[in-house]
Amino acid sequence: MIGIKIVISIAILCITSYIGIELSSSLNRREKILVDMVTFLRLVKNEMKYMLNSLPEVFEKSRQGLNSIIKYSIGSIVVDMEKYGVESVDKSIQTNIDSIEELSVYDKQVIISTLKNLGKGDIDTQSNIISNSIEILDRQVKEAKNKKESNTKVYRTVGVISGLLIIVIFI
Repeated sequence: MIGIKIVISIAILCITSYIGIELSSSLNRREKILVDMVTFLRLVKNEMKYMLNSLPEVFEKSRQGLNSIIKYSIGSIVVDMEKYGVESVDKSIQTNIDSIEELSVYDKQVIISTLKNLGKGDIDTQSNIISNSIEILDRQVKEAKNKKESNTKVYRTVGVISGLLIIVIFI
C-alpha cells in the first residue's frame, strides 16, 4: 500500500512539475515567434524594395531564415497564394496565424492585418505597413521578454509546490 502511494506521489509531482515547465516554456516560444516575425517582415521589406519579386516569392525567400513555427504557417500561406492567388488568401492567413497557440490575441491581430494588407498597394505603402508592424511587434517582443523573465520561475515553482501540496493532502 505504501509503495502505491509513493508511486502515485511521484507521478503527481512529475505531472505538476511538467505543467509548470510547459507553461514557462510557452512564454519562451512566444518571444521566439515574435522575434522571427520581426525578422521575416524586415526580410520581406528588403525583398520587396530591392528585388521586386512577386509576393509569394518574397514570402518564400524570407521565411527560409526563420526558426520557429511561424515558418510553417507562412509556408502554408505561400502555398495558398500560389494556388488561389494573392487576393483570395485572407482566409488562409487567418487560419494559419490563428493556429499558433503561443501568440496572444493582439499578436495575432497585428500579424494577420499586416499579412492581409501586403500586396494591396504600391511598394512605399507596403513598406510603411511593414515598418509600423515592426514597431508594434518590437514592443510586443519587449513585453514578451519581460513577461518571460518575471513569470518563468514562478510557473516552475508553482508547479512543484502544487504537486507537493497534493502529495501532502493525499498522504
